[in-house]
Parts: sequence; structure tokens; C-alpha cells
Amino acid sequence: MKILNSQNLRKYWLILIFGIIAQFFYLVLSAITNKTGFPLDDSWIHQTYAKNLVLFKDWYFVPGIPSAGSTSPFWSILLTPGHFFKNEFYFFWTLFICGILLITSSILFQRLFEIISRKSMKIPWAGILLVLEWHIIWATNSGMETILYIFFIILFFLLIQNDIHKSWYISILLGVIIFIRPDGITLLGPFLLITVLRSVKRNKNWIKEIIMGIFPVLIFFGFYAIFNHRLSGEFFPNTFYAKQAEYEILYSASILKRIVDLFLIPLTGVGVMLAPGFISYLYQMIKVKNWEIISIYLWFFGYIIIYAIRLPVTYQHGRYIIPTIPIFLLLSILGLNEMKNKFVNIKESFIFGYKAAIFIILVVFFYLGGKAYAIDVAIIESEMVKTAIWINENLEEDAIIAAHDIGALGFFSERHILDLAGLISPEVIPFIRDEALLAKYLNENGADYLVVFPNWYVDLEATKREIYTTESIFSPEAGGENMKIYIWND
Repeated sequence: MKILNSQNLRKYWLILIFGIIAQFFYLVLSAITNKTGFPLDDSWIHQTYAKNLVLFKDWYFVPGIPSAGSTSPFWSILLTPGHFFKNEFYFFWTLFICGILLITSSILFQRLFEIISRKSMKIPWAGILLVLEWHIIWATNSGMETILYIFFIILFFLLIQNDIHKSWYISILLGVIIFIRPDGITLLGPFLLITVLRSVKRNKNWIKEIIMGIFPVLIFFGFYAIFNHRLSGEFFPNTFYAKQAEYEILYSASILKRIVDLFLIPLTGVGVMLAPGFISYLYQMIKVKNWEIISIYLWFFGYIIIYAIRLPVTYQHGRYIIPTIPIFLLLSILGLNEMKNKFVNIKESFIFGYKAAIFIILVVFFYLGGKAYAIDVAIIESEMVKTAIWINENLEEDAIIAAHDIGALGFFSERHILDLAGLISPEVIPFIRDEALLAKYLNENGADYLVVFPNWYVDLEATKREIYTTESIFSPEAGGENMKIYIWND
């Protein structure tokens, strides 16, 4: 089975066009609203590691202090070419590689749909659907590793459809994915299930096949663990521990509510119209015992359950669950395709109306997602970036800054940072929500200034003198507050 050939590539030009238009449209909305930038402060964390890797040839967030604050070392390295040039070339480089990944992911998605459905399409509707899904465009222009992760997930499921006798290169792919996002190790589940089923079918020693499949993954995982241990003394990045500690309060909700909340993320948008196909296809695949497709469902549900247990957050448009959306869309449109083929007596007017409804909702949420993206960028630029630049221009060079949001601060301020979120200061993780111990920590480590949104803490900044506030409009209009700087050691 060839994944792509020259004939396939010629028909995918529509995906290229829609991909360029979609990415550019979101950037235009952002520029009109305020200015272009990234919608997440975490995006600047990757840029900071990439910049310092070029400047200092080591894994620094704060120069001279190794730290494991990057969840995705592969992504940070991929961003480094953007920092070999002056001005804001890093921004254009980031968007360029993200755009390439969006388009190639959509092409592979289209091909995966055609292989599973055994249906060749003159117009690549499946790929166009993915390239216009608002979560995916938001993630593409976020500056995060999400679109790279999505590319590898789709590639993995595409490769595994090939009924091969040797799967060593899929094992290597899984190993690489760990360096993109450690939760990519979950793909080992469907890989092992399919390996066992195919081994039994061919009368091979399935234990031997599993060992041979896992071995390359373990090697990569070992390198990943050593990489993090060298930087922080732990085998996982600091974010693995910090995020769970920070949002521990969310565990008070029932596990069922957490699962439902996360499952609603793929449904927000065109997914709600596609959900009948998702459910129908699952029923059909269980009925015919198609374990290769069932394994994809198991990964999807398992991924959501793991996050519901360990990190049940839905903020920032559910960005941790966004990588599952292409798989949800794939299974859904496969199901709708089966339903259409099965119920041949369905009136063409109904089919046309249903397709029209899908298209309308897709376009409406594409626009609404663009507006949300523009506001997200405006908030980050007018709060985090603006504050960091002010610090760079106005505070003493040897100042020690304590902050909860460190991304833009690390990139623009060029100051020593004490991280209240624990990403580069893992020692605060055990008392991350204890304000008394945080205050003691800041005193013991010589903090000069505190940079926070006032509502994030109850008393931490209450007795401190404010010296700066952004006075920007976007965060208050969205229900938030302005970021402020306080003198800590007054």
C-alpha cells in the first residue's frame, strides 16, 4: 500500500488552498483585533528554550540554569532555525512550519479516510473538513506542538492500516512521538493490540512480536527520561507534575462529569453534527469485530479517560484534548459514509440538507473560532507580552521576578525568574497552592517583584505596593483582570 502517489498529490491542491486561506484568515482577524502573536503564554516557553538553545547551546529557560520546563523537546528544537535571524523571523518560521503541518496532516487524513472506507474521492472533502475545523486552525496558529502531534497521530494510524510483516519503523515513530508529547505513549495501546492480532492470524509468536515492537519505544523512552533527569532530577518534565498539582481542586468533581466535560470538546462545532456517525460506526465495528478500527476507538476513549483522571481541564478551548479531534472526525465521517451506503432509501433532499447543515456549522464555527483566536492573542499580547517588555525596559537588570505566567516574561524580560507555577522551579510544586509557603519561598530566594493577575491568589499580593498595571481592555472585557507588578521586597 502506497500512502501517497503522484496522482493522489495532484487532487489535494484544494486542501493546500483551503489550508493557506484558513491560516491567513485567523492571522488577519488577530491583526485587526489588536496584533498578531500567540494565543497562549506557553507558546513563549517553547520560543524561549529555542532562543536560548541557539544563544547558549544548552537547555535553558533562564540562562545558566538548566530546566525541564518544555513538555515537547522536539518542538522546541524545531523552532530553533527561527532564532538564527534578527527581528521577528521566529514568528514567521513558527507559522510556516505549522502551516505545512496543517496541510500535510489534512492530506494524510484524507488518505486515511479513503483507505479505511475503500472509497476514492475526486474532491478531498475529508481533508477539507479537517483543515477548516476551528480547533485545528486555532492549534495550528497557537505556536504550540499540538499540530505536530496531530500530524504524527494521523501518520501512525495511516501506517498501521498497512498490513505489514515488519513494524519496526512504527515503533521508531512511537519513540519519536514521546519527544513531541509524552502522552503519545498511549498510541502504544492500539499498536500492541493490532500486533498481537496480526501475529495470531499469521501463526507467529506474538510474545516475540510484542518484544520486538516495544524495544525501540523503550530505547526512546529511556533517552527521554535521561534527558529530563539531567535537567530536573525527575524522569518526566516539570509540567507533568506541576499541572496536576495546580488543578488538583478539579478532582473534586465526579469522574463521570470530568469525562463528559472533556468529551464535549470534540462536539463543540461541526462535531455535534457528525456524532451520529461516530456512534453508528462504533456499533458496526463491534458487530463485525473489526479490531483494527475498535483499537482506534479504544485509544480515543482511553485518552479522554486518562486526562479525566490526571488533568481534567477544559480551559483554552480544551487544548489538551484537541489532538483527539481528528480521530473523532475520522470515525464520525466513516460512520456517516456507512450509514449512507446502508440506508439507500434515504431521500436525496434529506442527505443534501444534512450536508448543508454540516457545512454551515463548519463555516460558522470557523469564523467564531477565528474571533476567539483573535481575542486570545490580544489578551496574551496586551497582558503578558506588554508586561514583560515593560520589565525589560524599566526594572533593574539583576532583578529577581516572581511570576505565575512565565512564557513571555522569559522571552522578553531577560530577568531571573522564580516560577510560581513550578514549570522551571519544580521545588514549589509541593506547595503550589499554599500562599503562606509561597511567600516564604519568595523571601528565601530574594524575590524583588511579583507579577500576577490579582485574582489568581487571595492574599499573596495583598500587602504589596503596586507599581505597574497594563490597563489593557481585552482581558477585562473577557471577564478577566489586568496583569500587575508589585514590589515584593519593599
